[in-house]
Amino acid sequence: MLVILWILGGLFAVVVLAMLLIPMFIDEQALIEMAQEQVRASTGGELMIEGETELSLFPRFGLRLEKASLDLPAGSEYDQRINASFRELDVGLSLLPLLSGNVDVGTIVISGVKADITEPQALPPAPEPQPIMSDRQWEKRGELIRDNKAQERQRQLAEGAAIAGVAIVAEAVRLEDLTLILRTRDGSLSNQINIDTLTLSEVNTKNQPMRLEGVMTVLGDGSAPPLGIILDGDIRVASDFSKIQLENLGAEVTGALTQPITSSLTGDFLLKPAKVDLTLEATLPGGDVSGQMIWSALESPEIKLNVATARLNADQMQPAVAAPAAPSENAGGVSPQNPSQDAPQKEQQSASVPLPVGPLRDLDLELRVTANELIAGGQSITDAQVFMRVLDGIADIQYIRGVLHEGQLDTRIAVNARRPTVEAEIEGGLKGVNMDLLLGSLGNQDAASGRIEMGWDLNTQGATSDDLLAAIDGEVNAGGADLVIEKVSIQGLVCSAVAAVNKIPPITGLPSNTLITDLSLAIDFEKGAGDIEKLRFATTGVEMKGSGDVDLKTFDFGFRLEGQVNNDIMQVSPLCVIDQRYSGVDWPLDCVGNLASESGANCKLDVAMIAQQIIENEAKQQIQDAVEEKASSFIKKLFGG
Repeated sequence: MLVILWILGGLFAVVVLAMLLIPMFIDEQALIEMAQEQVRASTGGELMIEGETELSLFPRFGLRLEKASLDLPAGSEYDQRINASFRELDVGLSLLPLLSGNVDVGTIVISGVKADITEPQALPPAPEPQPIMSDRQWEKRGELIRDNKAQERQRQLAEGAAIAGVAIVAEAVRLEDLTLILRTRDGSLSNQINIDTLTLSEVNTKNQPMRLEGVMTVLGDGSAPPLGIILDGDIRVASDFSKIQLENLGAEVTGALTQPITSSLTGDFLLKPAKVDLTLEATLPGGDVSGQMIWSALESPEIKLNVATARLNADQMQPAVAAPAAPSENAGGVSPQNPSQDAPQKEQQSASVPLPVGPLRDLDLELRVTANELIAGGQSITDAQVFMRVLDGIADIQYIRGVLHEGQLDTRIAVNARRPTVEAEIEGGLKGVNMDLLLGSLGNQDAASGRIEMGWDLNTQGATSDDLLAAIDGEVNAGGADLVIEKVSIQGLVCSAVAAVNKIPPITGLPSNTLITDLSLAIDFEKGAGDIEKLRFATTGVEMKGSGDVDLKTFDFGFRLEGQVNNDIMQVSPLCVIDQRYSGVDWPLDCVGNLASESGANCKLDVAMIAQQIIENEAKQQIQDAVEEKASSFIKKLFGG
């Protein structure tokens, strides 16, 4: 908007000059030469008119120019350089208001505009990130950028923001086919904006409402998908041009995510130093949010976003895929594109797509989210609170808190996007989680009940989500008491084995589930493979411990336990008698299954091994009894007993 005001200001100067100097019948060429000289004297720039010119006096003073260009050099090293050309300008003014210091304009139509803007030369350019930089190099780069911005902000504050000028009133200003090309100080492309139409109605600089409507495409530098933007709402411009106020300005953005974003913005846009303070209401693919957004180009954080929502599904907020080619810079600019065409189709998405972390490298963001319900990774977190700080290529989610499956979640995630291989650290815990709800969220319904405590400390790295899953290292621990494992009965397996070993009929009336009085679990992950280092549980009459493995990709698991059985098992059935023969016998239990399967775990006791141990123990006992009997007889004979 500020760039457009600069261009309009230069054109107004030409028109006002014409009004003050024109006699009843003036030579048009002489007027043009005088206007060119005035532009040259006041701005050091050049006004070139190659096409037709047309002047009219009644009922309004009218000026129509074709094929003109305006070259405005930077007034100082802190100013932009603007080179603008337009295909046609049509404007009319009233004479009497002009004589009193006001500009009363009809409808201004500017079409076929191309503006090439080069950023000020005073500030050193932000150093470009190299493919491989150390953490310290990244930190020094960030410090340099922030120091430069702070110095420029102080300079602009000292300079002041107000711009003196005449009051402007117009029926409307309509821009058609406008291309803005923004360049860095060395001339390389930093952004390109194609404006199909931009209309400002009831134009004034009296801080009165003006209607703004527009359709544009932000192409960027070609490294990200183009953004389609539709604007519709009211704005106000202060008489000294120090700020622009937005009043329920509606915006629809396509191309940022795979689905459109609509928002309503209210607040102030300070022009110097540039700063935006807005309240927003937005509809995202995953839900509606409201809150405050502060953007300040010369401060850190550059963006502060504090939003609240009743329900937000983060899984539906997928970033759009980058455009395959950078925008060209031909004379006509890049042709407008429909960003929705760049939205990836479902069949194009796969886990092997590189992680979309590129924007994190230059983002300076502070984000706070409160949500009645936040859905992420297919899991629903209620009363959620999220705080994230993105700086120097690291996204530090300092906390995600809330209620997950009736348990209290508190976890931290740090993502290092400074290098091609992304690094991530995840630590936290979940207290009192409901096992039934947790397993049910994985697709395993009615598999267990009760509550457990969980903790994790994990790290991983990779360029894709598949890579991250395959490279997980760290530990996950869990423990609980008074849990019920459905569909598997450890006591039932034990009593069935007792019946087989004792050669009695099968015992009936056994339970179909297992009450776990104490559970302890420790899983060590290395390169994505889960090693169940410790699995220990106790239930009535049985204590077991063992180890196994788990596959995160498939949720398949398997473990082998060994333990002891005591007479408390008779509480399950009086026929399940554990006599002296079972003393010292290890009961081997093998289980396999899938955490997401409703069929539950398939567990088997190795009855043959149990029987073999009993036989071996009986044989040992018989040998021991025989030895003891012979020893006793020998001693009696030796001592004449």
